[in-house]
Amino acid sequence: MTRSASRRRYGIHARAIMADPRWSVLPLAARGMWLHLADIADVVTELRAPARGQALTVPDLARLLAADPAEVIGAVSHLVNRDIIEPVADGYRLKAY
Repeated sequence: MTRSASRRRYGIHARAIMADPRWSVLPLAARGMWLHLADIADVVTELRAPARGQALTVPDLARLLAADPAEVIGAVSHLVNRDIIEPVADGYRLKAY
């Protein structure tokens, strides 16, 4: 049974993400970003499956996370290195959520 959008709770992906072996080797900023992006991807489908020319860039991710773009760049590099997000032609796609 699925919950309606109004009854969904943030953090529904947290247990699966925190059980992933890549979790323990990530810095705190990358961990937080992964958790938040997984929740955001439920609503912003371009994060999981971007259409050509519509992938989310670092400034887009920073806006969605209400974060400093310079900090997002550092976290993105860790997430890419651990195969959690992947670069696409014009931005990034969340692979693990």
